[in-house]
Amino acid sequence: GARLLRESVSQGTEALKILVHNNFDRFVDTRVKIDQLYEEMKTRSLNDRAEFGTRAFNQSLQSTTRKADEIYNPIIERRARAEKIRSTLSVIERYKFYFNLPSSLIEYTRQGRFDVAVREYKKGRQLLQAVTDGAMEDGSQATALGKIFQHVWNEVQESVVELRTALFRRLAQPSRAYSEQENVIRHLLEIDPGETDPVAFYLERQHTWIVDKMAEDYREHRLKAVPPVYRPTGTAAGARSPTTSTGPEPSLDDERRAAELERALGIESFEDFPAFSHGRDVEFHAWKHIYAAVRALSQTLVRRLPDFWKLCQAFMEEMYQKPAAPGAGRRRRQGLNLEKVSKCHTLLEEIIETYSRHVLRLLGILGEDEAVVNLESLDRAHIAATMQRIPQTHALLAGHFMSAISEMVVNAANDIEAIDMAQEPAIILANLISQLKAGLVLFLCEMWDRDARAMPLHENWRLHHGTAYWPPFFIGRRDNATNSDDSPAAVAETIANTELVPLFLRTAQTVLGQLGAIHAVALQPSKGSHGTHGQTPHFDATFDEGQRQQSERSHKMHDMAMDHVKRTFFGSMYAFLDSLHMLVFNTQAQDGASASERLLADSSSSVLQPSQRSKAGKPQRRLSFNSPPKTDAGTELTTRRRHSVAEATSERNTHSFHVLATLCNLTAFRLFVVPDLLHAKAVRYTFRLDMADELPHLELLLRRLDDMIFSFYICDKARELSAIVRRGVLMGGFSWTTAEMPRDTQPYVSEALLYLVFTHAEIMDLIAEVGAGGEHHMVKQQPLTKRVFQVLTANLAQDMLESIRAIDAFSEGGMLQCVLEAQVIQQTLQSYMTAPATECFRLLYAYVRAAYDRAQERARKLAAQQGRAVPEPAPGDLREINGVKLTTTHWDVIRKLLRDCTRRTQIQFRCFQPL
Repeated sequence: GARLLRESVSQGTEALKILVHNNFDRFVDTRVKIDQLYEEMKTRSLNDRAEFGTRAFNQSLQSTTRKADEIYNPIIERRARAEKIRSTLSVIERYKFYFNLPSSLIEYTRQGRFDVAVREYKKGRQLLQAVTDGAMEDGSQATALGKIFQHVWNEVQESVVELRTALFRRLAQPSRAYSEQENVIRHLLEIDPGETDPVAFYLERQHTWIVDKMAEDYREHRLKAVPPVYRPTGTAAGARSPTTSTGPEPSLDDERRAAELERALGIESFEDFPAFSHGRDVEFHAWKHIYAAVRALSQTLVRRLPDFWKLCQAFMEEMYQKPAAPGAGRRRRQGLNLEKVSKCHTLLEEIIETYSRHVLRLLGILGEDEAVVNLESLDRAHIAATMQRIPQTHALLAGHFMSAISEMVVNAANDIEAIDMAQEPAIILANLISQLKAGLVLFLCEMWDRDARAMPLHENWRLHHGTAYWPPFFIGRRDNATNSDDSPAAVAETIANTELVPLFLRTAQTVLGQLGAIHAVALQPSKGSHGTHGQTPHFDATFDEGQRQQSERSHKMHDMAMDHVKRTFFGSMYAFLDSLHMLVFNTQAQDGASASERLLADSSSSVLQPSQRSKAGKPQRRLSFNSPPKTDAGTELTTRRRHSVAEATSERNTHSFHVLATLCNLTAFRLFVVPDLLHAKAVRYTFRLDMADELPHLELLLRRLDDMIFSFYICDKARELSAIVRRGVLMGGFSWTTAEMPRDTQPYVSEALLYLVFTHAEIMDLIAEVGAGGEHHMVKQQPLTKRVFQVLTANLAQDMLESIRAIDAFSEGGMLQCVLEAQVIQQTLQSYMTAPATECFRLLYAYVRAAYDRAQERARKLAAQQGRAVPEPAPGDLREINGVKLTTTHWDVIRKLLRDCTRRTQIQFRCFQPL
């Protein structure tokens, strides 16, 4: 191998020599070039100064290294850190949710998912407790992990601040349901609400919201309920209604109120009245706003108070408490916290008192600046001024809304009573109901009295017969067992009356029904009510002085209302009688004056109104009527309108028609209206009015007014009839002492009977024949006709008796003439003969016979002195018929003449014959 190595080396050396020898020139040339290059390199960069040509490279290399460090060192560091974190996460991988808890709580809070947030919070708290208690297997690792958990928990507490704030914000929202707010309270207790008790916070906020909501509803609807045009400003105390005062009506004129009342009565069902109301009726809309305001207040109370009281009970019983710490054991339940009980009762009482004040103020019972009801403002002297706080409408409209409002408030109170709340708030509710009912009854009675005084405005003088045209609500109380002409059933079909009578009756019946509805509603007895239901609350010795004063005030208002109902009930009938009186004696007004002006100007004619009570307390009525007043342009009263009746009665004696129609109205009022009202359910059962002391006064007023109006009509007729009789008997030129046998009656008999025929025709034309066209009909039998002619017949008999008694002597012909004329009148007016008339004729016959006998006695004495014989009739020749003693011959003469007179006048005097 060495030989071969040497041979190969020698061969290579020999080859190299050959190569050098063959290329020596090139080699030399290359050597020279290399030396030149080397020299040039040393000259340029291959030296110490240039670090032998590596300086630029070193600089580039250092720059590259520096950039690499800048780029890759952080990556390397992060990788190391990642390795460290990865090693840590491998241990705490199962606690991943805990480290996300701060952000999760914030996210859930902002999304409104409070139940999830609280649940995660509780899980995190339990895990923290487990870690801090050393539940991990490796102690050192657990200690380090505990520090990490504590750090994270501090961040969680910062997130919980936002969660707690959001929960309290949610708890302060009143629109949330109670169940939702109950969950919020539980959430707050579970996350530690701090120093603020969430239950107390919610109760205070809910109390504030309920009070503010009711105040807002009150202010909003109060401005709408009392329009500025009709809002009372400084109304004087004791202001009277427009029909009894000399000042103008501040809200509605009388004609508009009367028209609205008639329109309301024309509705078949009064429940449908709102649908028929005019959009321009400001007062109707004002009542609607009052009703809406009370409804809003009641709805707020009914919707919020049960949940409020339920939470109050839980708060007083400490049912909501912070959760006990783990291992602390079960907490024992303590008794009621008296401080919390007092606070809850105070909040509840303030809510109910606020509701009571707003309701009473909306209805004018409580003044705007009054804390309690002022009883003086509701007495008789000030009730008219106090009533100006509410819309001034007719009684039917006001009663419609008042009854609806009272029912709504009582229903709301019953709903509140059903939650079995404390006794003190229940007493406040009972006081509210009692004062509300009493105040509404007082106001409605005052409006009823005002409408009753304005009844003359409703008279249109449209005459009808019977009660068939009356509204279907009227069911006459008639005696069906009797079939006589004087029975109520028979009279009801013939008696004439105008539309004023059923209008008054329906008004009274409707208002009485509304008053009864207001008075009948009451709180229902409930468990723990302690006798607060009924009309007025009752108290025992445990109640404070304020509650006792409220109870006394409620009792006084109830007594005032009951007294006012009785006074208004009879006062309305007295006012109706006064209206009839005014319509008869004050209907001669000029056409230029309006009806309301005449009514206002004639307020002094209210002679039927009751006076002030006596010192003993018993009402003293004025039991006499004024004589017909002298009429003038300023004090006369005319009807509000006559419609089509004015044209139909233009040719009639209008005043006589008014008198006769009023007499018929008075009869219908006495026979049908008074019994119907006295037997009304509200009068007999609801209010149980004591009528023993008022009925005699009412009966006396009816009788006196009837006698007065009837005498007013009869007076002229009787005077004219008396003049006819006296002229014919005493100044007719007939000699009663020298008259021969009669041949016929004197002219005054026919004149008197014809005058009665004209009177009968007037009555039948005015009140027996009514209607026009298809509605025309006649009722021949009129009770008023019989009554008038009975009186006129008695007056005629009395006048004949007085005139005949002025004659001292009668001849035989004069006696027969007088008997004939009396017999003709008596026979013609036989249907209207009464006991007084019969007695007058009996006395007339007796006087005439006695005067004739005295004259015959004097003639016989004179003939005896002269020696002449005068024949004297034997006692057996005299016959007495109907109290008249005449001889048979005389009776034959009388009968013959009487038959002739009857035959000639049977058509002329047929109206006097019974049908």
